[in-house]
Amino acid sequence: MNSAQPHPSHEPTTTPVDSRLRTPLFVRRFLSLIVVIVLGITLVGYIRGITEPAPLTSPVRNSERTTRPDVPQAVRYSEMPVARQQANAGMTSHLSDFKFPKPGPFDPVVRTDEMKLAALADRARVRAYDSAPPVIPHGITQSSAVSCLACHVQGIVVGDRIATKVSHPHYTNCTQCHVEGDRTQTPWATTILAENNFHGTDRAGPGTRAWPGAPPTIPHTTWMRQDCTSCHGLIARPGIRTTHPWLTNCTQCHAPSAQLDQVEFLKERP
Repeated sequence: MNSAQPHPSHEPTTTPVDSRLRTPLFVRRFLSLIVVIVLGITLVGYIRGITEPAPLTSPVRNSERTTRPDVPQAVRYSEMPVARQQANAGMTSHLSDFKFPKPGPFDPVVRTDEMKLAALADRARVRAYDSAPPVIPHGITQSSAVSCLACHVQGIVVGDRIATKVSHPHYTNCTQCHVEGDRTQTPWATTILAENNFHGTDRAGPGTRAWPGAPPTIPHTTWMRQDCTSCHGLIARPGIRTTHPWLTNCTQCHAPSAQLDQVEFLKERP
Protein backbone atom coordinates (compact mmCIF):
# COMPACT_ATOMS: atom_id res chain seq x y z
CA MET A 1 0.00 0.00 0.00
CA ASN A 2 1.51 3.17 -1.12
CA SER A 3 2.06 5.76 1.57
CA ALA A 4 0.54 9.17 1.06
CA GLN A 5 2.98 11.64 -0.28
CA PRO A 6 2.64 15.22 0.90
CA HIS A 7 1.52 17.57 -1.76
CA PRO A 8 3.72 20.58 -2.33
CA SER A 9 2.26 23.79 -0.97
CA HIS A 10 0.97 26.28 -3.45
CA GLU A 11 2.14 29.30 -1.28
CA PRO A 12 5.31 31.03 -2.63
CA THR A 13 8.33 30.69 -0.50
CA THR A 14 10.31 33.93 0.47
CA THR A 15 13.99 34.08 1.20
CA PRO A 16 14.89 36.25 4.26
CA VAL A 17 16.72 39.41 3.25
CA ASP A 18 19.74 40.53 5.26
CA SER A 19 18.94 43.72 7.26
CA ARG A 20 22.32 45.19 6.38
CA LEU A 21 21.15 45.41 2.78
CA ARG A 22 18.42 47.89 3.89
CA THR A 23 20.97 50.40 5.43
CA PRO A 24 22.56 52.83 2.96
CA LEU A 25 26.11 52.09 2.10
CA PHE A 26 27.61 55.44 3.23
CA VAL A 27 25.97 55.10 6.68
CA ARG A 28 27.45 51.67 7.15
CA ARG A 29 30.88 52.95 6.20
CA PHE A 30 30.95 56.00 8.52
CA LEU A 31 28.79 54.77 11.40
CA SER A 32 31.75 53.82 13.54
CA LEU A 33 33.48 57.12 12.77
CA ILE A 34 30.38 59.11 13.76
CA VAL A 35 30.10 57.26 17.05
CA VAL A 36 33.75 57.92 17.82
CA ILE A 37 33.37 61.66 17.06
CA VAL A 38 30.25 61.99 19.27
CA LEU A 39 31.97 60.22 22.15
CA GLY A 40 35.05 62.39 21.74
CA ILE A 41 33.03 65.63 21.84
CA THR A 42 31.16 64.41 24.91
CA LEU A 43 34.41 63.53 26.68
CA VAL A 44 35.98 66.93 25.87
CA GLY A 45 32.90 68.80 27.10
CA TYR A 46 32.86 66.83 30.32
CA ILE A 47 36.53 67.53 31.01
CA ARG A 48 36.11 71.25 30.32
CA GLY A 49 33.05 71.38 32.53
CA ILE A 50 34.81 69.99 35.59
CA THR A 51 37.94 72.07 35.07
CA GLU A 52 38.20 75.21 37.30
CA PRO A 53 38.23 78.35 35.14
CA ALA A 54 41.20 80.66 35.21
CA PRO A 55 40.77 84.00 37.09
CA LEU A 56 39.65 86.93 34.97
CA THR A 57 42.45 89.16 36.21
CA SER A 58 45.71 88.45 37.82
CA PRO A 59 46.22 89.45 41.45
CA VAL A 60 47.09 93.11 41.83
CA ARG A 61 49.58 94.28 44.36
CA ASN A 62 48.93 97.31 46.52
CA SER A 63 51.73 99.19 44.80
CA GLU A 64 50.01 98.74 41.43
CA ARG A 65 46.60 100.10 42.49
CA THR A 66 47.67 103.71 42.02
CA THR A 67 49.06 103.06 38.53
CA ARG A 68 46.19 100.93 37.22
CA PRO A 69 42.96 102.89 36.80
CA ASP A 70 40.97 99.73 36.03
CA VAL A 71 41.44 98.45 39.58
CA PRO A 72 39.18 100.16 42.17
CA GLN A 73 40.85 101.28 45.34
CA ALA A 74 39.66 100.26 48.75
CA VAL A 75 37.34 102.77 50.40
CA ARG A 76 37.86 103.89 53.95
CA TYR A 77 35.10 103.40 56.46
CA SER A 78 34.78 107.16 56.95
CA GLU A 79 34.30 107.65 53.19
CA MET A 80 31.67 104.94 52.66
CA PRO A 81 28.61 107.25 53.05
CA VAL A 82 29.77 109.42 50.13
CA ALA A 83 32.00 107.06 48.14
CA ARG A 84 30.82 105.66 44.81
CA GLN A 85 32.14 102.22 44.08
CA GLN A 86 31.32 98.84 42.55
CA ALA A 87 30.12 98.30 38.96
CA ASN A 88 27.50 101.09 39.02
CA ALA A 89 29.89 103.76 40.25
CA GLY A 90 29.31 105.79 37.10
CA MET A 91 25.56 106.03 37.65
CA THR A 92 24.30 109.26 39.17
CA SER A 93 20.98 109.77 40.88
CA HIS A 94 20.87 113.11 42.63
CA LEU A 95 17.94 115.31 43.49
CA SER A 96 19.79 118.22 41.94
CA ASP A 97 19.45 116.51 38.53
CA PHE A 98 15.66 116.66 38.66
CA LYS A 99 13.93 118.87 36.15
CA PHE A 100 12.44 121.98 37.70
CA PRO A 101 11.87 125.55 36.52
CA LYS A 102 15.33 127.00 37.01
CA PRO A 103 15.75 130.53 35.63
CA GLY A 104 18.76 131.48 33.60
CA PRO A 105 21.34 134.01 34.79
CA PHE A 106 20.25 136.58 32.21
CA ASP A 107 16.48 136.09 32.48
CA PRO A 108 14.58 139.20 33.55
CA VAL A 109 13.76 139.33 37.25
CA VAL A 110 10.37 140.62 38.31
CA ARG A 111 10.23 141.92 41.88
CA THR A 112 7.45 143.80 43.56
CA ASP A 113 6.94 145.06 47.10
CA GLU A 114 4.34 142.34 47.72
CA MET A 115 6.75 139.62 46.56
CA LYS A 116 9.50 141.00 48.78
CA LEU A 117 7.24 141.13 51.86
CA ALA A 118 6.05 137.57 51.18
CA ALA A 119 9.65 136.36 50.87
CA LEU A 120 10.67 138.10 54.10
CA ALA A 121 7.66 136.68 55.92
CA ASP A 122 8.48 133.18 54.72
CA ARG A 123 12.07 133.67 55.78
CA ALA A 124 11.07 134.87 59.25
CA ARG A 125 8.63 131.99 59.66
CA VAL A 126 11.45 129.45 60.05
CA ARG A 127 13.59 131.60 62.39
CA ALA A 128 13.20 132.24 66.09
CA TYR A 129 14.67 135.71 65.62
CA ASP A 130 16.64 137.65 63.07
CA SER A 131 20.04 136.09 62.25
CA ALA A 132 19.05 132.83 63.97
CA PRO A 133 19.68 129.59 62.06
CA PRO A 134 16.46 128.51 60.34
CA VAL A 135 14.63 125.48 61.67
CA ILE A 136 14.10 122.40 59.52
CA PRO A 137 10.50 122.59 58.21
CA HIS A 138 10.23 118.83 57.66
CA GLY A 139 10.92 115.60 59.47
CA ILE A 140 14.41 114.13 59.36
CA THR A 141 15.71 110.65 60.04
CA GLN A 142 19.29 110.95 58.83
CA SER A 143 22.33 111.53 60.97
CA SER A 144 24.71 112.63 58.20
CA ALA A 145 25.07 115.91 56.34
CA VAL A 146 25.12 114.00 53.04
CA SER A 147 21.33 113.69 53.12
CA CYS A 148 20.95 117.42 53.80
CA LEU A 149 23.26 118.35 50.96
CA ALA A 150 21.26 116.22 48.53
CA CYS A 151 18.79 119.11 48.32
CA HIS A 152 20.71 122.06 49.73
CA VAL A 153 24.13 121.78 48.11
CA GLN A 154 22.93 123.74 45.05
CA GLY A 155 19.28 124.28 45.86
CA ILE A 156 16.25 122.75 44.14
CA VAL A 157 12.56 123.45 43.71
CA VAL A 158 10.22 120.65 44.82
CA GLY A 159 6.64 121.46 43.95
CA ASP A 160 5.79 124.77 45.60
CA ARG A 161 8.67 124.58 48.08
CA ILE A 162 12.17 125.95 47.62
CA ALA A 163 15.17 124.21 49.16
CA THR A 164 17.66 127.06 49.17
CA LYS A 165 21.36 126.59 48.76
CA VAL A 166 23.35 126.26 51.95
CA SER A 167 26.01 128.94 52.39
CA HIS A 168 28.32 126.82 54.55
CA PRO A 169 28.46 123.25 53.17
CA HIS A 170 31.78 122.58 54.89
CA TYR A 171 30.00 122.11 58.22
CA THR A 172 28.99 118.46 58.57
CA ASN A 173 26.85 118.53 61.72
CA CYS A 174 23.71 120.28 60.48
CA THR A 175 21.53 119.46 63.49
CA GLN A 176 23.95 121.22 65.81
CA CYS A 177 22.41 124.54 64.74
CA HIS A 178 19.32 123.58 62.70
CA VAL A 179 16.62 121.81 64.70
CA GLU A 180 13.27 120.44 63.58
CA GLY A 181 10.56 123.05 63.50
CA ASP A 182 7.70 120.54 63.69
CA ARG A 183 8.67 117.73 66.01
CA THR A 184 5.35 115.94 65.45
CA GLN A 185 6.71 114.68 62.13
CA THR A 186 9.32 112.66 64.00
CA PRO A 187 7.74 109.53 65.55
CA TRP A 188 10.10 109.28 68.52
CA ALA A 189 10.04 112.97 69.50
CA THR A 190 6.51 114.36 69.81
CA THR A 191 6.88 116.50 72.91
CA ILE A 192 8.30 119.97 73.41
CA LEU A 193 11.57 119.89 75.29
CA ALA A 194 11.18 123.23 77.07
CA GLU A 195 8.97 126.31 77.05
CA ASN A 196 10.37 129.84 77.20
CA ASN A 197 9.32 133.42 76.52
CA PHE A 198 12.51 134.50 74.78
CA HIS A 199 12.02 137.11 72.06
CA GLY A 200 14.91 137.95 69.80
CA THR A 201 15.56 141.02 67.72
CA ASP A 202 13.52 141.69 64.62
CA ARG A 203 14.78 142.41 61.15
CA ALA A 204 16.78 145.62 60.93
CA GLY A 205 15.12 146.67 57.68
CA PRO A 206 16.44 147.27 54.18
CA GLY A 207 20.02 148.30 53.57
CA THR A 208 20.81 151.98 53.45
CA ARG A 209 22.10 153.77 50.38
CA ALA A 210 24.72 156.48 50.31
CA TRP A 211 22.76 158.27 47.60
CA PRO A 212 19.80 157.44 45.34
CA GLY A 213 20.82 154.70 42.92
CA ALA A 214 23.80 153.57 45.00
CA PRO A 215 24.08 149.85 45.86
CA PRO A 216 22.48 149.17 49.24
CA THR A 217 24.51 147.99 52.17
CA ILE A 218 24.04 144.46 53.49
CA PRO A 219 21.31 144.75 56.15
CA HIS A 220 22.39 141.71 58.14
CA THR A 221 25.51 140.07 59.46
CA THR A 222 27.63 138.07 57.06
CA TRP A 223 28.77 135.48 59.57
CA MET A 224 27.80 132.04 58.19
CA ARG A 225 26.29 133.87 55.20
CA GLN A 226 29.38 134.29 53.08
CA ASP A 227 27.62 132.85 50.00
CA CYS A 228 25.09 135.48 49.01
CA THR A 229 23.56 133.20 46.35
CA SER A 230 22.11 131.10 49.15
CA CYS A 231 19.25 133.60 49.55
CA HIS A 232 19.69 135.86 46.54
CA GLY A 233 20.79 133.45 43.79
CA LEU A 234 18.87 131.81 40.97
CA ILE A 235 17.13 129.29 43.22
CA ALA A 236 15.74 131.60 45.86
CA ARG A 237 12.53 133.26 46.95
CA PRO A 238 11.36 135.40 44.03
CA GLY A 239 11.01 138.57 46.09
CA ILE A 240 14.68 138.76 47.09
CA ARG A 241 16.41 137.38 44.00
CA THR A 242 19.26 139.42 42.62
CA THR A 243 18.95 141.01 39.21
CA HIS A 244 22.61 140.36 38.36
CA PRO A 245 23.52 136.78 39.43
CA TRP A 246 26.50 136.67 37.06
CA LEU A 247 28.44 139.03 39.36
CA THR A 248 30.09 136.89 42.04
CA ASN A 249 31.97 139.44 44.17
CA CYS A 250 29.02 140.94 46.02
CA THR A 251 31.01 142.90 48.60
CA GLN A 252 32.74 144.82 45.83
CA CYS A 253 29.61 146.98 45.61
CA HIS A 254 27.53 146.04 48.64
CA ALA A 255 29.40 146.95 51.80
CA PRO A 256 28.66 144.98 54.97
CA SER A 257 26.99 146.84 57.77
CA ALA A 258 29.65 148.23 60.09
CA GLN A 259 27.18 148.30 62.95
CA LEU A 260 25.94 144.71 62.60
CA ASP A 261 29.28 143.07 61.81
CA GLN A 262 31.33 144.82 64.42
CA VAL A 263 32.97 142.75 67.15
CA GLU A 264 33.34 144.05 70.66
CA PHE A 265 36.80 143.32 72.00
CA LEU A 266 37.24 142.52 75.65
CA LYS A 267 38.72 145.32 77.66
CA GLU A 268 41.89 144.75 79.51
CA ARG A 269 41.50 143.99 83.16
CA PRO A 270 42.79 146.69 85.51
